[in-house]
Amino acid sequence: MSSRRLPVYLLLDCSESMAGTGIEEINRGMQTLVGELRKNPMALESACLSVITFSRYAKQIIPLTELMAFQTPTLSVRPGTAFGNAIQLLVQCMKREVVKTTPTQKGDYKPLVFLFTDGQPTDNWESAVSTLRAANQPKIANIYAIGCGPDVDTDILREVTDIVFRMDGMSADAWRKVFVWLSASVSSASIKLNCGDGQSPIEMPPLPASLEYVPPGSASYHDSSPRQVFLQAMCQRHAKPYLMRFARQGSARTYTAICSHKLDSLDDDDSDALPPINSSLLDGCPSCPYCENEIAATCPCGAVFCADPSHRGETTCPKCHVELSFRGSGGSFDVRRSSG
Repeated sequence: MSSRRLPVYLLLDCSESMAGTGIEEINRGMQTLVGELRKNPMALESACLSVITFSRYAKQIIPLTELMAFQTPTLSVRPGTAFGNAIQLLVQCMKREVVKTTPTQKGDYKPLVFLFTDGQPTDNWESAVSTLRAANQPKIANIYAIGCGPDVDTDILREVTDIVFRMDGMSADAWRKVFVWLSASVSSASIKLNCGDGQSPIEMPPLPASLEYVPPGSASYHDSSPRQVFLQAMCQRHAKPYLMRFARQGSARTYTAICSHKLDSLDDDDSDALPPINSSLLDGCPSCPYCENEIAATCPCGAVFCADPSHRGETTCPKCHVELSFRGSGGSFDVRRSSG
């Protein structure tokens, strides 16, 4: 390992809005990144990776680690988008892990930071970003923010860095191309730094078609009403958790059922839960990803669960196991929603 390292920090949004293709492709993309970098002698010599995830909380799940020792983690989604907490943790990790240049030794190269997020923060992020800006004068890291999907607020990302990209497509192919570009970017930086003075600007590879630069002043998404609504539910037959996703189309007031995603577990912590949503604002019902039931029921305990329309009479809540009378809805009602 070279005495001078190139620290690379990945800040990855693992909120519920990343369920499905997003989290699957981030997991796959990290494998692509590590595999490609290990093919490059310069990157293998100097690059070190760290992974910081954020949902309700931010956590450094992998400290700065040499490529050959790096074990690719498997990420899962949780509610919340603790963006500010993630930025604060990034600053702390860089201060602790990045070796500074002194009169007697050369320190690490300036870190590369790649931030991926697809939504809007659910915490107080402003003070954390102010701390980062203060620490970044003079610049201590090259930060690249990638906003994924239509709901991301690029104005917030521009508070973090001047280099903001948008990935509108969330297909598997779009994600793959972004991580190939990321791999090429780190490889290019490692070659430039090892062969140069370590101070010259780094030229990034051409952007893939799935990624576009967002110039200052570009219109961003601003709306007091969320574009998506998420409900945690359980499969009545298998007692397994899943996530219902609804999306608002254009300027519509209601939210249309889009799809459902399997979850590792339900999160009963309501510390950042949003106010409930009335069922009259939800159009349709995503089918259960386990048994494909196309309707859902609610229990007084607050649980939402799929229901078999062929069953009449009594049904059992898979969460609290109370026997309930299964009837069609006689009107609208409030449903507990997740923070997404």
